[in-house]
Amino acid sequence: MKVTMQKWGITLYILLLSIHLYAQILGDSFSTLQFITKALLLPTLILFLLAQESFSKTSNQKWFIILALVGSFLGDVLLTFNNLFIVGMVAFMTTHIFNIIMFNKINGLGQPKSRKLILFTVILIAFCVLIYFKLQAAMGNLIYPILVYMALICSAALMAIHAGGNTKGDLISKLFWFPGMLFFISSDTVLAFNKFDWSIHHPIKNIGLVTMLTYGMAQILLVKGYQLYLNQNAK
Repeated sequence: MKVTMQKWGITLYILLLSIHLYAQILGDSFSTLQFITKALLLPTLILFLLAQESFSKTSNQKWFIILALVGSFLGDVLLTFNNLFIVGMVAFMTTHIFNIIMFNKINGLGQPKSRKLILFTVILIAFCVLIYFKLQAAMGNLIYPILVYMALICSAALMAIHAGGNTKGDLISKLFWFPGMLFFISSDTVLAFNKFDWSIHHPIKNIGLVTMLTYGMAQILLVKGYQLYLNQNAK
């Protein structure tokens, strides 16, 4: 089992994601298959990381990664039910909190800030302001927890950039962590606009494909980046 997950964990994840996307195309009659494949995505990535030889050789910081993935798993399951939207969002908040903690362990906030970090701080603040003014009326009382969520996911993206200030995390941050967080933000942005605007005024067919594809890319990039970082630390 361990060797299988080491070699084929990512392949299995991609297969599950592909089946999930195809089940979405097939429609609501395949909702059970959609739920099962979605619920299996994060456990597959967790088992993939746990199976790595480097996982047992590195410090306890690695458990922040697992906790982040568990938060996403809970969010995936809970957001399947419309009446659990807030609870599911809180689960994803824990994901971003633990990612922030992990990135901070890699390169602390006390370390020098790059120009890239400052630039993207301005860009993401402007992005959040735009989302706020576009959707505030439609969100109603949900605007406040959503603002907290937006602050957390943007902070995680900025910490993903800052983690690149660590020599071991430099290339990984550029190729995996920061792109992964951008995909995460893209997925949640599409989800928010669809939930509070598009689905009400002008529904877009199969928009869930965009949400899940970008989300799936986000998770695989973050996990692959963590795997490479753990491998470096285990040497």
